[in-house]
Amino acid sequence: MKAKLIAFAAAATLAIGVSSAWAQGALHQAEVLDTMNGGGYTYVQLKEADKTYWAAGPQTEVSKGDKVEVSEQMWMSDFKSSSLNRTFDKIMFVGDINKK
Repeated sequence: MKAKLIAFAAAATLAIGVSSAWAQGALHQAEVLDTMNGGGYTYVQLKEADKTYWAAGPQTEVSKGDKVEVSEQMWMSDFKSSSLNRTFDKIMFVGDINKK
């Protein structure tokens, strides 16, 4: 019984560590090409090296030309924002948008 409890605790600790690492996501540093707010989110079109893409995160103050860092959470295809009445072909949802 004690061995099973120890094994369960170890597995739970590992799962929490893995989910925390996933939640933090990859960091991206980019320039804001366009931005808009809607439904409590800030949508930013970003240019990172030779890639341009849209990201959405918690509402924050950013302007065109700002350098930002975003933490990747997940990508979605054909995402419809009802607050903007717009569909994004592909968009990255992020945990935060930080000016650099």
